[in-house]
Amino acid sequence: MSVPRPDANDEARIRELAEAWRQAVLAKDTAALVAHYAPDAVVFDVVPPASMSGVQRYRENWQRWFDSISGPFSFEFRDMHVAVSGDLAYMHVLNRVTAGGRDDIVRATVCFRRIEGDWRVVHEHASVPLMMDMDPDEKS
Repeated sequence: MSVPRPDANDEARIRELAEAWRQAVLAKDTAALVAHYAPDAVVFDVVPPASMSGVQRYRENWQRWFDSISGPFSFEFRDMHVAVSGDLAYMHVLNRVTAGGRDDIVRATVCFRRIEGDWRVVHEHASVPLMMDMDPDEKS
C-alpha cells in the first residue's frame, strides 16, 4: 500500500505565506500580516496577553508592538520546517528579531488548515527561550 505524498505545491504555498507574513512584519502592515489567518485563530504569543482568540485581537497586539518600536528592526527566519498531511499542515521556525536594542530568538509553531481552497493559520504558538544559567552564546 502506498501512502500518498502531500503535494509539493502545498509546502511551497505555506512557505510563500510565511514569507509574505515576514514581509508584512518588516513593513509594519498589520492588515497584510493577518490576511492568511482564520477569523477564529488562537494565538499564544510572547507579547501579552499570553493567549488570544480571534484575528482582530492578534492584529491589535502587533500594532501595539509596532507602535513601540523606534528605529530600525529586523526579522529573519532560521531553520524553517514545513509538514503537510491532507488539509492540515504545520511549520516550525526560529525567528531572529532585532528591535529596540534587543536581539532575540523567538520560536514559533504555526498550524494551518486548508479552508475554502487555501491555507489559513488556525493556531500559532510563539515563545522565547528562558536563558537561566546558560552561556549567552548558546541562544541560537
